[in-house]
Amino acid sequence: MRKIHYLLLLMLITVSCKNKDLCEDDVCVGGGDKRIKVVVNWENPAEETRAMRMNIFSTTDGVTDYGRDNIPVGGEKYITLTEGASYRPYCYDYYSNIQFRDETTIGSFQAYLVEASRATYNELASPVEGERTVNDPGGDFYVHSWVEDFDVVFKEDPTLVLNFYPKNILRQFTYRINGIEGAQYISHARGATSGMAATYYFYTDKLATERSTILFDNSVVGTISGTNTGYIEGEFYTFDPVFPYKNRFTIEIFSKASKYYTAYWDDVSEQIAESMADREAKLARDGYDILIENDINTKIPEIPDPGGDSGSNGGFEIDVGEWDNVDIYL
Repeated sequence: MRKIHYLLLLMLITVSCKNKDLCEDDVCVGGGDKRIKVVVNWENPAEETRAMRMNIFSTTDGVTDYGRDNIPVGGEKYITLTEGASYRPYCYDYYSNIQFRDETTIGSFQAYLVEASRATYNELASPVEGERTVNDPGGDFYVHSWVEDFDVVFKEDPTLVLNFYPKNILRQFTYRINGIEGAQYISHARGATSGMAATYYFYTDKLATERSTILFDNSVVGTISGTNTGYIEGEFYTFDPVFPYKNRFTIEIFSKASKYYTAYWDDVSEQIAESMADREAKLARDGYDILIENDINTKIPEIPDPGGDSGSNGGFEIDVGEWDNVDIYL
């Protein structure tokens, strides 16, 4: 058990008042008998600084959890804790596109990506068997989980400091598909990547090993000047791929002729493994975490001019409304 003396609770996170909803005062009253200064330390303050939430659980019988509390953008707040008690504190970005379960239960508190359903992917794109589909969170998620209990042992000192050091635990992956004929006739594009973790557990500071499929819809279509050829590129975010890596990349296209096209590649696991091992080297070589060269004979066919004969080309006619996602909050 760790003994904390002068500067207290190194690397901790956001805090709330004892059994109260969020406390907005500078000092929460009734949580204990020692005043503590909470400080959020950002590695890159110019880019990362934001309001955070802390959640402090008591691990001492008879001592109530401090609970949840907000830490303002300035990163400082005063709270009180009980002398002689043990605690387990967490700090996290409550205002991100992440959902939470069991926020008041120390052992099962978790952050997760929202489960979602996409009609075109489910019905036409051959989803990976056994994997649920979740929404791309689309950005960062900062967290610092204290994974050991600590004893609050005070000495006479005017200021005791609880320091938090949040880190972004979401990973960005970039992608590009080259060699798409008739790219100028694409109206929308989006996709999915399988084999990703969708749940983070605060108590163990670890990810779930269950594989999920990330659905993303921020694809950008571009064309090569003077040619009929173009590309699709974009990015998606996840807690990390689940090891050993088994990642299938799917792209969905809706053309200006109201045709649907889909293709998938089972060979992106090696590229994701390379990116996980040394992303800087992977990006320096390829420019993207996932780089794909399309073959119009076996993958994405030529997209036809909507003013001419749309042909067959593997496309499916669909209703535009099916292009939307359905989010399922559990």
